[in-house]
Amino acid sequence: MRKVIASIFALCSTVMACTTSGGEKPFEPHIEISTKSIDFDAKGGVKEIQIISNFDYVILPNANWLTAEKGENFMVKVKAESSNATESRSAKIYITSNHYGITETIVVSQGAYVPTFDTSGWAEMPSMPENANLEYCHHDKLPSNNKLRNYSFCFDKEKHCALWVAYPLHECYIEGRGKRTDAWNYDPCCVEDVYEPNLRNSYYSQGGGTNTHSRGHQLPSADRLASNEDNATTFYYTNMTPQLQALNGGAWASLEGNITNKWICSDTLYVVTGAHFAPGVSYDYAWDNKGSGKACAVPTHYYKVILRTKKGNSGKWVGNCSASELQCVGFWFDHKDNASRQTMTVAEIERKTGFTFFPNVKNAPKSTYTPSDWQ
Repeated sequence: MRKVIASIFALCSTVMACTTSGGEKPFEPHIEISTKSIDFDAKGGVKEIQIISNFDYVILPNANWLTAEKGENFMVKVKAESSNATESRSAKIYITSNHYGITETIVVSQGAYVPTFDTSGWAEMPSMPENANLEYCHHDKLPSNNKLRNYSFCFDKEKHCALWVAYPLHECYIEGRGKRTDAWNYDPCCVEDVYEPNLRNSYYSQGGGTNTHSRGHQLPSADRLASNEDNATTFYYTNMTPQLQALNGGAWASLEGNITNKWICSDTLYVVTGAHFAPGVSYDYAWDNKGSGKACAVPTHYYKVILRTKKGNSGKWVGNCSASELQCVGFWFDHKDNASRQTMTVAEIERKTGFTFFPNVKNAPKSTYTPSDWQ
């Protein structure tokens, strides 16, 4: 308020000076704006700025999502509508007087819409600890059927790969007219391209020349074949890790085949695939963009954890089942050419990784498994 009163006094002094005994002085237009930039998040809202002038002016926003109107005590209310755009946007507000040839500009920025989802009913979802390097993303609509969710992942922006990818699996995801598309591309919905590896040419040694690792899917291509559009989502770079081909095409591929062909069920199978980096162990790097790009960390281990009903055709959601009606298991791999899968409880893999699996299924029997069920 003192600033307002002082500004009013200054303006009044200017007017008085024009009428002193020394004769009239030419009128000098004067304007003060408390800020030249305003930021809104995607929710929009109203913010106030102060504009003090000794002349009348017009307020002209140049975007239809933005309005501004004068209030009391030299205050101007700037209102931004909510945005559902996945990219940020900006606009300008012009404070102008044609009579005096004056135009001042205020830049208004609004952040991108970041969708949030209630994943409390998603059986496959692991825990999501907060970490500045981690970004959680949800492909919540399958392209061929927007009533079905696709997959979620936890992306490590420092290592340039997902630490886990979680997804439901049912015949409706794999039966259709789709085929393997090899549609390698950046993820259009989630992680910024600067963090994703550029994998049009797989992983190489630094400087190129040697192809060191395959582009290992975490959500397999074969698990999204209802349409070509569904399959293309498995070729996003966010779904890839640098994996040794002997493992990728060997024991790992064998496990994926069992999941898709033997253990899938009509009650829905829930899977989490993970890339693990053992603490205290130095890991290797593989380079994207044919050896001339980012140094991508090479996992020391891989794993999968699985949850389903025992019957497979109970017609019940796993969250409504007792522990005796459910079964789950974990598979662990050393990341080396001749690795074989190690079968263990989900609880053991939780201890190794630090993640909590299937927290939305309170009765998941994570501390036990029956080996004969997973041959």
